[in-house]
Amino acid sequence: MFCKRLAASLLLICTLCASQTSGFSVRAPSGVSIRRFAVAARPSTCLFAEQEDGATASDAEVAEDISPPVESKTSTGGTDILTSPAFLTRKLEVLRKDAVAVETALEEAKARLQAGKDEWGPQLDELQKEYKNIQQRMNTQNNAGDTMSTVQVARQLLTMLDNYDRAFIAVTPETDAERAIEAEYKEAYDMVLSTFDKLGVKPVETVGKEFDYENHQAVMQRPSEDYEEGIVCEELQKGFRCGDILVRAAMVVVAA
Repeated sequence: MFCKRLAASLLLICTLCASQTSGFSVRAPSGVSIRRFAVAARPSTCLFAEQEDGATASDAEVAEDISPPVESKTSTGGTDILTSPAFLTRKLEVLRKDAVAVETALEEAKARLQAGKDEWGPQLDELQKEYKNIQQRMNTQNNAGDTMSTVQVARQLLTMLDNYDRAFIAVTPETDAERAIEAEYKEAYDMVLSTFDKLGVKPVETVGKEFDYENHQAVMQRPSEDYEEGIVCEELQKGFRCGDILVRAAMVVVAA
């Protein structure tokens, strides 16, 4: 019996609620105002209660408008945070801090560099001097090696030149054919002397020069009407020098 009464009561309550739904409205209670505010770029209406001093708020006070914050817009209508004043200000502060940090690091690096120079500078100078000395010694040795090679080659060719000299003295061409042959031999002889000159091999001066025991080899002495005593009056064999090295001493006759 009790269950039937409870069911009938619930049915009556549902019927009454259904009949009054169309006239239902939300109104602000006494002392409470309702405001609408926007969140980010998508405005939404939220209701919240705020206790105010004074009498009951009217319908006009409930519908108070809140202007949205001013922000830069993109071409699509969205908010561009990268160009907002707050973001740019913060970015400028970060760049200034980075610049200060870089300057500090640079000063520290310069200080370490100067300290290293003060500590190792004299030793580095000594090493550079030693390196230059080694380079000079190596260059001198290389040049000396090149000169000795040239001297050895020249000494091997002197035998051939001596044979040419003996032949030119012993043989006198009589016919045109013999003179042509002699001219060809002299041309080859001159080519060897020209090559000597290019290699730095120079002939030793003899006739008319004072006897020099470093460059001359005296074979004999004889009286001479043209030269004074101690002067070379005749050359028997050519001598050559290559720089400071004597390739071969000249064989000479000295006036007595």
